[in-house]
Amino acid sequence: MSDAPFELVDAKDSFIDSDWFHHCRETRTPFVVVRSGEHAADVLWDYITLPPECDAALRENLPALERDARAIFDRYAIPESYLRVKATLIGFDRLPFDRAKSAAADLYHLIAAYVPVAEPAGGTTHDAHTETAIGSDTAASTSLRLWVEAVSTSSAA
Repeated sequence: MSDAPFELVDAKDSFIDSDWFHHCRETRTPFVVVRSGEHAADVLWDYITLPPECDAALRENLPALERDARAIFDRYAIPESYLRVKATLIGFDRLPFDRAKSAAADLYHLIAAYVPVAEPAGGTTHDAHTETAIGSDTAASTSLRLWVEAVSTSSAA
């Protein structure tokens, strides 16, 4: 396992039963993966490794989380990329592989700033307000596609 706060996986391979998944579940840290395909990579964060008590914080802060995720996405996306956001999943799809790893690290730190989780070895604590001030240029994302799932009143993930 590397020191990076994400795992690199081939798009054809399952990543749910990986060492990284189990590490994130045991340490209650954000589960971020970079799935690399032949021509692009997808960055995915899934709520699955976080404890249930994080659910309310994520849902309550969804507008700010979406804004901050969009700022990260805007820094690394190309016109073919698109963003998926909901309180329990964020995906940056079709990023250039050389940008996907940086986007994954930024996404990990963003999620860690919104939930009370421990950082992995060598990590640092980030403040969510720091992320909001960086790259919030909405004009850059106007040609990029965004999918935001409506927030339900249910607390189920």
